[in-house]
Amino acid sequence: MVNLASLYDEHKNLSESKQVQAGVSPAGDMGDEHATFVKRISALVQEEKINVFSPATFYREGAYEKLSASQKSHVDLAMVNMADQVRHVVDYYLSEKTPNASPQLEQMIEQLWQMKERLASKHGKILKF
Repeated sequence: MVNLASLYDEHKNLSESKQVQAGVSPAGDMGDEHATFVKRISALVQEEKINVFSPATFYREGAYEKLSASQKSHVDLAMVNMADQVRHVVDYYLSEKTPNASPQLEQMIEQLWQMKERLASKHGKILKF
């Protein structure tokens, strides 16, 4: 296991420019599937077809209404986290300060896909994306 105190000592005199450089997300290749997906959800947000602060806008028309009360409760809870993850992905992708393709963005998309898959496996295809 790494001794954090020794790492701190090793890097305590890092210049401000090196600190800024360490916080910059590096560009990198992403798969076509990831790129297509992030473009699609970004377009949905920009066209105001989904609102990351209103998870109910993520549902396909009529799909949510078909759920039982207990299923709706489960979905409502899951959607809070999913909406937050969508917000992070879209903000990262649309930001002028981050690359449009990077390992970090790819990982964020993977996490979103896992959330989406768990929801779909229990409640069917209820999302617009």
